[in-house]
Amino acid sequence: MEVRELRRHEILPALHLIWEVFINDVAPFYTPQGIEEFQKTIKYESVLSMYMNRELTMFGAFEGTELIGTISVKNAGHIFLFYVKGSCQKRGAGRQLFEAVKRYCVNVLKVNRITVNAAPGAVPKYIHMGMHPVMPEQVIMGMRYTPMEMTMLPKEAYGYGAPGGSRQADQNLKLIIIGTAALVGIFVVVFFLSVAVFFIAAGRESRPEDYRRYDYYNDYYDDYYDDYYNYNGGDDSEENGLDAIPAAIEENLPYEIEEENYSFTDYEAQNTYIEFFVQYPVLGGMEEDLQKKINQVIEDCAMKSVEETYLHPSEQMKEAVIGAEYPIVASYVKYKVCYASEDFLSIAFEDYNYRGSMEEYHENFRTVNINLRDGTVYQVRDVIRISDKFVEMWLGRIRESGAGESVFSELSRKDIKKSLSGDSLGGIYVVNFFFDEDGFNLGYDLNYEENDPNDLGYVWLVASFERDEMEEYLVDREIWN
Repeated sequence: MEVRELRRHEILPALHLIWEVFINDVAPFYTPQGIEEFQKTIKYESVLSMYMNRELTMFGAFEGTELIGTISVKNAGHIFLFYVKGSCQKRGAGRQLFEAVKRYCVNVLKVNRITVNAAPGAVPKYIHMGMHPVMPEQVIMGMRYTPMEMTMLPKEAYGYGAPGGSRQADQNLKLIIIGTAALVGIFVVVFFLSVAVFFIAAGRESRPEDYRRYDYYNDYYDDYYDDYYNYNGGDDSEENGLDAIPAAIEENLPYEIEEENYSFTDYEAQNTYIEFFVQYPVLGGMEEDLQKKINQVIEDCAMKSVEETYLHPSEQMKEAVIGAEYPIVASYVKYKVCYASEDFLSIAFEDYNYRGSMEEYHENFRTVNINLRDGTVYQVRDVIRISDKFVEMWLGRIRESGAGESVFSELSRKDIKKSLSGDSLGGIYVVNFFFDEDGFNLGYDLNYEENDPNDLGYVWLVASFERDEMEEYLVDREIWN
């Protein structure tokens, strides 16, 4: 059995497991209002937001590749969403998850007190793991729980994952307790100080490995977060993804830009987890027919995964759901208006979606560029001429931007020219473009097959160009003006 932190794409399967166990083990003790409130608690967009903002850490217990249990902890040391699959209970998964959180609280969060609101029937289990009730059972908004807590000694940070480390800490602690109880008055003070000095000196001599392990796991979590945020485009102080696009929105536009969303969770589905949360902009204050046409184009782009996986699924999509052990159909979409002028609109979307199962997790990037005078939707070929010279410039810009010399080495110049012109080469290299404050951006939404050696971990890559760099490649100068 392996216990480790969950990655972003594993959050939704964890929530699926939580809901499954909740319905069987906890829901019978809740009122309908309580069940509804719990549903709100595990909404994907809410949990994902806490996860991405580092307000919440989630751990999972795995047998092979199967997730059999999960636990979450907030930065103040509060445990919640602690569930183990029914068929896998009483096999040690719960204990290992709990111990992982205890170590994480001491070593990473630097808290020595953890709390939990224990569900009905779970109180004895928490007591067995060292927690104790601090208040009688509460009933709030139809949810029943007992507030519990435990205080952890710093010794629990020693010997993290090392056999015998905690036993040595226990022996040292017992020596201090016995020595302190044996003396009185000034002798107590003198003896305590002596023991403290000896303890520090002896710790440096005889237990350096324990301290190195303590530092190692602090360093490990620091490095983990550094790696995670660098992978996504920078550390937690830097913007990445859509947030990194420098939008250009003109003032005093003759129309309004508002936000719409499509939100749906199918709680009636017996075997499939179905959930969608799609955000997209809508325009207002325009001529009615033109406004309707433009808003439909925007909505269609935002809802692409919902259409393909749920509203109008293909036979292949249906077979994927039927054949999945844990069927999941979901899409979570956010957007950014990158450029908005009186006559032109450029929008980018990021779509995180599951297409049938937890193994079919995808992240997609889409754009839409619209002439607001007549509703024309522009393609790359309407904007620039993809010549051999432009391909060389584009590829050089991509590699110079930090992607590295090996990116797209699997493609010939002919393939790149073909894909930038609109042929996705089997759906792997889907071309997109958008305008922003810095100019023109052109690149791919990447969809490599699993374990493809050419996949360097990028969801999408674009190269940026200023207006004067594009002069000789322009197709329609009116668009650029």
